[in-house]
Amino acid sequence: MSRCDLHIHSRHSARSEEWLFRRFDFPDSYSDPKQLYEQLRKRGMDYVTITDHDSIDGCLEIAHLPRTFISEQITTYFPHDSCKLHILVWGISEQQHHDIESVRENIFDLQRYLQRARIAHAVAHPLYSVNGKLEATHLEQLILLFKHFEGINGLRDALLSDLAQTLFKQLTPEKIDVLANRHTVAPTHFEPWKKILVGGSDDHGGQFVASSFTETPAAESAEQFLKLVRDGDCMPCGQGGTPLILSHGFYNTVACFIQDRFHEKLGPGGALLEKMFSRFMEGRDPTEFTLKE
Repeated sequence: MSRCDLHIHSRHSARSEEWLFRRFDFPDSYSDPKQLYEQLRKRGMDYVTITDHDSIDGCLEIAHLPRTFISEQITTYFPHDSCKLHILVWGISEQQHHDIESVRENIFDLQRYLQRARIAHAVAHPLYSVNGKLEATHLEQLILLFKHFEGINGLRDALLSDLAQTLFKQLTPEKIDVLANRHTVAPTHFEPWKKILVGGSDDHGGQFVASSFTETPAAESAEQFLKLVRDGDCMPCGQGGTPLILSHGFYNTVACFIQDRFHEKLGPGGALLEKMFSRFMEGRDPTEFTLKE
């Protein structure tokens, strides 16, 4: 079997999508691409990629290492109401990254390009509303537009992953016909009631890499691995997110932000704050210190 975490972020991700992080201009991640590569390999991933927000810079940092391929997480929109979606794309070239930039503002244009270029892709966390605008009508159109969906997301609540898998299993040819007529959108792929599911950790802090991943039969190359994914010879593995995972990722980013921006200004107080965050992340009481400390 071959495994790859198909959804993971590094410090090259753009400004965070989380409203609180955006309020204080926090970055999306502080994870170093080379460290992510080492962690993923140690945790049993046969292939390594990074899916930063609208960027391939993290992938380019590790492109010289074996068993890697270039990927990204694309931000796109439904044109009529600006509902924001994330689409994972894998195994692209630098030129394809630039091509994607020119079409990604409109999800219909993006889908046509990805299908025409035969780029492996999937809808990320399909039941999570990125900007608060996702409704049933959007999800129904996504079902008509895309074959691949993220079935297990290691960051978002596991209930969302379970609901998504249940929803896709209940699709039938008759239901697809109803959706197509309702939205006057023709399905873009063969047997649209049969969805292909993938898994990824959606890790932003380097703590839960490969907590969920995608597994295929043994693949001799990244190209073969992605072909298996495109053909549906794959399955999502691992576990969905929990409040603890989400909060750990949050506090890790805050701690790194403080260390990065305010370490020198805070002086000894900064070191104390870093120690408190470190204790919290280790599951210890962050307020208990020895007399020496």
